[in-house]
Parts: sequence; C-alpha cells; structure tokens
Amino acid sequence: MTINPLAGNLVNLLTPNPAISFDTGNRQGMTQQPDISFSNVLSDAFASATHADIADRTSGLELLMGQSDDLSGLMLDIQKAELSLSLAIQIRNRIVDSYNEIMRMQV
Repeated sequence: MTINPLAGNLVNLLTPNPAISFDTGNRQGMTQQPDISFSNVLSDAFASATHADIADRTSGLELLMGQSDDLSGLMLDIQKAELSLSLAIQIRNRIVDSYNEIMRMQV
C-alpha cells in the first residue's frame, strides 16, 4: 500500500528554500523561486481537497455496492478528505486575515 502526501505541492511551496540567497549585494549568484501568488496556493489547496473528496466518495460507493470490503481504506480516505479540506480552509482564513491586515495599514 502506498501512501501519497496529502498536499505535496502545497507543502513544498510553504517550506523555505535554502538555495535562495537573500544577500542584496550579490545578485549574480542568486537563484530565485518562481512567483507564487495567493490564488495559486489557494487553488492548489482546494484542488487537493477536491481530489481527496472524490477518492472518499469512490471508496464509499465501492463499499456500498459490494465491490470492496476495505473498511479501513474508506476510513483513511475520509480522514484524508477531512484533513485536506481543513487545510484549505485554514489557508483561506490566513490569506483573508493577511488581506484585512494590509487593508488596515495606514500609508
């Protein structure tokens, strides 16, 4: 049985990249990470939640129709779907809070 990461792309986007140098004086040796927008992060999180939900529903239907007897697999799919949705909601909440904080700043 293989275990796939819940949101591998999202986790990779949020972890710091040690190859990026923040020395402003030496820009020639500096590698840059591609531009990451809030909408891309949020859409990746919701896409992951959608895929987990589809897998959960598929496992449930297979169990109900008698095509599968893997109750533990169904429970794992349910937990994956719940966790991925929770992660997407938390990311959305953080983005909205950040936006509201920026809008409250005085120029």
